[in-house]
Amino acid sequence: MRILVVDDEPRICHLIKELLKGEGYQIDVSFSGDDAMEMIKRCDYHLLITDLKMPGIEGIELIEKAKQECPEIRAIMVTGYATVDTAVQSLRYGVDDFIAKPFNITELKMSVKQTLHTRKIALANIQILKDSKPRSLGVKSYEQKLSEKIYIMSEQLAEVNKKLVQRDNELDTINEISKAITSVLDMDELLSLCLNEINGKIKVKHSSIMLIDEIRNEFVVRASQGHRSMQVLGKTQKLDEGVAGRVVRGKKPILVKDIRFDSRFSRYERSDYKTKSFISAPLILGQNILGVINIIDKISGKSFCETDVNFLCTIASQVSVAVENSRLYKVLEENCITMVKSLADDLEAQDLYMSGHSQNVSKYSSSIASVMGVSDKERNILRDASLLHDIGKIGIPEFIFNKPDKLNNTEFDTIKSHSVRGEEIIKPLGFLKEGIRHIRGHHEHFDGSGYPDRLGGEDLPLLTRIMTVADSFDAMTSERTYRQPLKIDKAMSELKRMSGKQFDPKVVDAFASSEILKMESELEMKY
Repeated sequence: MRILVVDDEPRICHLIKELLKGEGYQIDVSFSGDDAMEMIKRCDYHLLITDLKMPGIEGIELIEKAKQECPEIRAIMVTGYATVDTAVQSLRYGVDDFIAKPFNITELKMSVKQTLHTRKIALANIQILKDSKPRSLGVKSYEQKLSEKIYIMSEQLAEVNKKLVQRDNELDTINEISKAITSVLDMDELLSLCLNEINGKIKVKHSSIMLIDEIRNEFVVRASQGHRSMQVLGKTQKLDEGVAGRVVRGKKPILVKDIRFDSRFSRYERSDYKTKSFISAPLILGQNILGVINIIDKISGKSFCETDVNFLCTIASQVSVAVENSRLYKVLEENCITMVKSLADDLEAQDLYMSGHSQNVSKYSSSIASVMGVSDKERNILRDASLLHDIGKIGIPEFIFNKPDKLNNTEFDTIKSHSVRGEEIIKPLGFLKEGIRHIRGHHEHFDGSGYPDRLGGEDLPLLTRIMTVADSFDAMTSERTYRQPLKIDKAMSELKRMSGKQFDPKVVDAFASSEILKMESELEMKY
């Protein structure tokens, strides 16, 4: 069988050529649609494997012209632009199969074999039709033979159609998952979304994603869904252990149809598994392995198959890119936060009385948040907002901060502007958007008498109410140019006196019962 491979990337052409030569096919390659058409005119090819997007004649147009030149030629589309629309359009123009890049080697070989087999059947049927003129006494036998051939071909075409519909559904699913995960940059949200999509499409009892912690050199289960999710989430495992370790070493997926009869596992190992069938696929980006994705036991009770492996590997390639993007974004975010915090530290360093203030506000805020049951995500927002709450003081004249006398109205208005200036400084940093309103509002009062927006009560976010208590407490217990620091009990009495007016009573009570306050009270008594 003679096959023509067309792709504007020479390495793809040569890769497919080497893969299929080993199967006994005669392979020619072309790097453009125009050149391919000239070759088709000169040679009798049985199969055309072409890319979709190419300079000059694109894949669909090439297939259309090739079939005009040689109606018997069959076509497989291999493309990195796999969408439902391109798949439907390709089938409409006579494409026999549609394979998404990066393609699976086994899938490509099976597609070539099936397509050429279908061609052979079609040609045989055409020949039968040509020979179908009745010939004396053999007509009845001939009609029976023709009927049988047509029946067989109909069954085979129905099977091919079934596979094409299945492939179309897979492409639709892959497209949906790709759109979903590439729009998310938060790692935990990304991984959870990915498992949601997989569980919804494949219907499995349990799934998980294990990422490699390069510092500790081990796997960490970062996402898990299903009946055992809470048991395994956060668990760690050495890189050379278990199925995940085998996947990493081999850099290829492992399919177990039934663990009870799988010779790759010893009897001792089999007894450790409470599952029947599972797939573990690597998350690979370039030469780097980021982790593995696991799916365990179909809800239907059926075993996983090669089609499931190919589907999961395609999803894994999308997840790998999204995971790396999330990591890079996190590094960029941390670098930007570090830079802004350095500015805040430099600002405090210019004022001896403000040194360490932001760190103290962050420390007290975190302690209050713990008492009040604030989520980890919101505690991180509160931490960053606390460390940066006074960043708006950049540009305010130093003499105003260090003035020993009472500030005049103009000077006080300048000081009051720092909360709004802080919002303006932080606003361009999109990843800090959740903390901006707390930076702006850290001088608001619970009764609505603060600034800049005179918000109060429940209109004032809880994290802002926490920060106002922490900020005021540290200000009262720190030395200023115009007064000595208050003792802790005096500062707490002041917080309670202003409870319900300047401060949220619930936040004041939470701070009063916090561990950090008890520790600092004990230290004050000692020294």
